[in-house]
Amino acid sequence: MKKILKLLNQVLNGVIVVIMAGMVSLVFLNVVLRYGFESGITWSEEMARYMFVWIVFLGAVVAVKDKSHLGVDLLIARVPRPVQKILYFISNSLVIFVLILFIDGLFKMIELNKMVSGPATGIPVAFFYLAGVVAGVLMIIISGVQTIRFVFFGQDLPDWAKADAIQHEGGKAK
Repeated sequence: MKKILKLLNQVLNGVIVVIMAGMVSLVFLNVVLRYGFESGITWSEEMARYMFVWIVFLGAVVAVKDKSHLGVDLLIARVPRPVQKILYFISNSLVIFVLILFIDGLFKMIELNKMVSGPATGIPVAFFYLAGVVAGVLMIIISGVQTIRFVFFGQDLPDWAKADAIQHEGGKAK
């Protein structure tokens, strides 16, 4: 399982790097062409916008995986471990519920914009929304796995739980 997760992590990071490199290259090349040769690539700005949207959503997936999103843990770090697990379960259940609503809204936007495409590239505008769908599904899976691992198996501890484990177990976190 860890090998699969490591491989998926490498693939996700690789895709982000490739998209970022492509976006930076396109924008740089277009700037050089505009200012150096008074011409440009007509579709580069639109393509860079598509790439940026995908980077943002894939970056959000990486942040969920690394538990790097903003959170307030002042209360949860001070309660006993069984209560922490209940609160963590409730919190991640709410996150998953909101992500389901988000994905539902994205499918509605895809349906509304199914005939609209970018003026320069001809890429369907639904491709923007597809980035959110992919990210939402991946975040639901990651949140679900993290919740199950912490609540039921005591693994994959959040930072606030690691600090508590170190404090109560003589310096070793699980």
